[in-house]
Amino acid sequence: SFGSQGQWLASVGYSGAFSTHLPQGGYPLEDLQNVPASTRASWLSQYVASNGATDPAQVQVPNPWQTTPLRPFSGSLAGSTIPQYVTLLPYPLLFGSTSSNYGAGSGVDQSNGSASFSSLQVRLSHSFSSGLHLETNYTWSKELDFTSTVIEDGQGVNSGGTVSGNDLLNTYNNKHYGLSDQPHRFVGILVYQSPFGKGKSLALSNHIARSILGGWSTGVVFTLQDGMPLAISGASTGAAVGRPDRISGVSATVPADLQHWYDGKTSVMLPCGMKVTPANHTFLKYNACAFTGETLTTANGTTVPNLYWDGNSAMTIGTLRGPGRFNLDLNVRRTWTIHERFTLEVAADATNLDNHTEFNGNYSGSLGNTNVVNNPGAGLVPGMGTASP
Repeated sequence: SFGSQGQWLASVGYSGAFSTHLPQGGYPLEDLQNVPASTRASWLSQYVASNGATDPAQVQVPNPWQTTPLRPFSGSLAGSTIPQYVTLLPYPLLFGSTSSNYGAGSGVDQSNGSASFSSLQVRLSHSFSSGLHLETNYTWSKELDFTSTVIEDGQGVNSGGTVSGNDLLNTYNNKHYGLSDQPHRFVGILVYQSPFGKGKSLALSNHIARSILGGWSTGVVFTLQDGMPLAISGASTGAAVGRPDRISGVSATVPADLQHWYDGKTSVMLPCGMKVTPANHTFLKYNACAFTGETLTTANGTTVPNLYWDGNSAMTIGTLRGPGRFNLDLNVRRTWTIHERFTLEVAADATNLDNHTEFNGNYSGSLGNTNVVNNPGAGLVPGMGTASP
């Protein structure tokens, strides 16, 4: 109810939800992270000593679970030899076929996910004597989760992609802003009823004029909301925990003078010395310099990716979001009483009245994609990706 004329109505509320043991789809049971840290450190030294030519984790060793003739296993366990790191996993017989160097491709379904949602809701409304009604609604909220399902991430519900690079040893490190998180949302509603007609401030004695001008109402809905977080990806040429490193103290956005639309031909130099050429119709906002992969310099001076480091970036970052939304809807309607049992209503509705473009938030390339080429003249910085942010 809008309340009686002349009253201001205000309300404040809180809503919260907390969940545990949520499903995880396609979640790897084990990978290189499960190999003892001392062994990984030893393998890293061997990898550097070989100038990046040999990855000890992938060295083939006799498969201790096979016989002659071979048992009818599938995937990596089917062969007479097996990658060395598989023999050190907690449950090697559950290691399935691989889609990458260090992970079970099909994964398993687990129930170690969690989520939390908190929101503050403020409402203010007022009915004016002139026939104008105002209502405003503001919501501040935060949604954190660690869960992945086919419905949520496989059918386009979330706009920012799919998170990856799970920390298998400390699942708390996987908690992140949900891909549907919207910290701020404002909805304003204006409804105006015609002042002409019986019982209105301008009654009009002329029946025809009252029929034409009375009974009309119009409504406007304003919606403003923040964008949703983008999933952080990168480190595709290395990392046991497949995320880039977040460089401390470096802004996630580029300087203001670089934040504009590009034509696909103009190159710009980012503060860290990386040169990028944003694609046509791309708005450059976020800073690739804020993320990096880890590289190593071997004895012969070769730059190689570090295959054994754990990327430390969060899966999503609160300031790294897709475009927000501004929307304006309008409706106009009129109701005539034809008979005591029948009425006629005519209505016109316009959605997105000002034809404001709603952009889907994403970035091209992968932030922190590990670059091993040292070419300052071309703006290539070892460890940092070369794609446009």
